[in-house]
Amino acid sequence: MGTTTTTQSPLLVSSVMQHRLVKLHENDTIQDAVEKLNDNHVSALPVVNDDAQLVGILTVTDLLRLVQDAEQSLEDRMTIYENCYWLTELIRDTLGNNEVTTAMSVKPITASADEPLERVANLMLDHKVHHIPITTDGKQLVGMVSSLDFVRLAATPA
Repeated sequence: MGTTTTTQSPLLVSSVMQHRLVKLHENDTIQDAVEKLNDNHVSALPVVNDDAQLVGILTVTDLLRLVQDAEQSLEDRMTIYENCYWLTELIRDTLGNNEVTTAMSVKPITASADEPLERVANLMLDHKVHHIPITTDGKQLVGMVSSLDFVRLAATPA
């Protein structure tokens, strides 16, 4: 009796990506982003233009970096106030009206829906990111894959 070898097709990004996306428009403010992140319990939001093309991604890490930079700038200019509670409010009020484009990553690592999941996992590891927007060749945003999607996949019984 001969042995038959079956090869399994690799899992594709489309099988685990999130299709229903919370996203930002490039004219949205930092405050809009903070509200969407908080309301939707996500840690990254893709940013699109009027044509629904991906122009960037805003992550919690981007916001932390923005606040850290603002605090340092204020401390350098106003050392007497560095421990005041209102300093945090001042930063929030000052930065909250800025457009998300001032804080987003403008060249996010992307993938297409028909790519093998293993390749996307390696992209995340190589670039040390937790979110990868999924786009068409025309940069239309169609989905998002996060490290949580990989956890969900591993937790699903075979």
